[in-house]
Amino acid sequence: MEETESKAPEKLSQSRRKFMKIGAGAAVGFATLVLGIPFLDSMISQSLRLRTAKFVKVGPVIFLPPGIPDKMFFDERDKDAYMEETARRDVWVVSEDPDMKVFSPICPHLGCRYNWNPRDQHFECPCHGSVFAKDGKVLHGPAPRPLDTLPHKVQGGILSVKWERFKLGISKKQVI
Repeated sequence: MEETESKAPEKLSQSRRKFMKIGAGAAVGFATLVLGIPFLDSMISQSLRLRTAKFVKVGPVIFLPPGIPDKMFFDERDKDAYMEETARRDVWVVSEDPDMKVFSPICPHLGCRYNWNPRDQHFECPCHGSVFAKDGKVLHGPAPRPLDTLPHKVQGGILSVKWERFKLGISKKQVI
């Protein structure tokens, strides 16, 4: 009788250990699932957003002064996992009949925002002194390439732009 009594606590101990292993595994699996779904959604939506970037309406082009750069603002909805926000964007638009160029407002050198100097008729970056012509070409400074142009279209007199960001500090325009 003593032999069966000594095996019972051992079996009970083994069943508790097995229960704890299963419980811990289930808790880890549940935590992984809860934390993993937003992460996967973020990764998938990020890659889809890169492939399916859409044109956003900026505004009417009828009021653009010909040959003079004009800064235009627009709002873009941005979704990252479950977080959705509206980002305020701006672009520089130069309307030359019949062409139009839309420039990213970010200097290709280190990412500062440049401005139009109407007196000297060129764009100037206040951070490191890069200077750009009205057509975006580098006049002087450390900028490694011309101003980055953005894809755009005009339909019904309304300018739409596809917002993109580019790698900084390299000589070739590369979307990130």
